[in-house]
Amino acid sequence: MPKEKTGQIEKLKYYFNTVPESQVQLSNGKWYRVTCREFRSYNGPRRFVHYVDGQQIYEPYECPLYYWNTNVICKEPIGPGIQYIHDRPRKALIRPNERHLLKYANS
Repeated sequence: MPKEKTGQIEKLKYYFNTVPESQVQLSNGKWYRVTCREFRSYNGPRRFVHYVDGQQIYEPYECPLYYWNTNVICKEPIGPGIQYIHDRPRKALIRPNERHLLKYANS
């Protein structure tokens, strides 16, 4: 259930099986177990671990990357680690009648 009081008004969608153990590889080269929410937002190597008859089977995960706690796909990741929507660069939209302001912005 979404938490409207905290700003989360949309339920997160998981396009992968959330049952197996999910792991991410940090910059030190070690694999760490994470929650599904962190897993879908981590820019870096990701994998699932399945246990069959006591054996560990690793399955790499190469699918879309989402911004943390949103259903927005991250098209241009900013460095390794968890991607936050407030870290993406802002793109200003200039209206036709505001073109004269460009000469002041560059000086």
